[in-house]
Amino acid sequence: MLTQEPENPFQSPETVSHVADVEHQHTQNDLAWATGKAALRWFLICSISAAPSWYIAAGATSAAIAGMATGVFLFIVGYTIFDVWTRNHPLRQRRDVKITLAITYGTRIAISLLFPIGFFVDMFCGIIAVSATGFVFQTTESNLQFVSTLVTTLVQGVLLNCVLAGYGLLVYAVCRGVLAMQGYQETVADR
Repeated sequence: MLTQEPENPFQSPETVSHVADVEHQHTQNDLAWATGKAALRWFLICSISAAPSWYIAAGATSAAIAGMATGVFLFIVGYTIFDVWTRNHPLRQRRDVKITLAITYGTRIAISLLFPIGFFVDMFCGIIAVSATGFVFQTTESNLQFVSTLVTTLVQGVLLNCVLAGYGLLVYAVCRGVLAMQGYQETVADR
């Protein structure tokens, strides 16, 4: 659809031309593509990262499993929104940040797949989450079991993300050091 001719004859042609409409369409397509890629990426990362918790909860009730699935889904949605929202931010374009994010989340997936290590990391945060929410939700009713498991999953996810953020800061420091030894300097384009 072409834009209407300008009422102001001195208006820039880029704002009314077919080229401007095509560029706007590409921006919308890019946003849809970026959203789809981010959703798939975070679906895989969150699903694999939750594997130890799924193993622990194998014998849980359907309400508890639904609460856990909902919690994981909320993290997927939250990460996807944040990823798409910040995708063009200058900080996300920096080489050291890209490497740090890849190593941090790659390590999280690897730890989740390595049974003993992932089991203990999830178990530690899970025990804290269950203890914290156990005081509030002391019932076996099915509807509250869903809510209590959902809240426990969200608390555990936040705790795991705090641990991951701490690890990510260590990775970032090492990454910056290695890149500095290789002569990498942050430029204006990296900001």
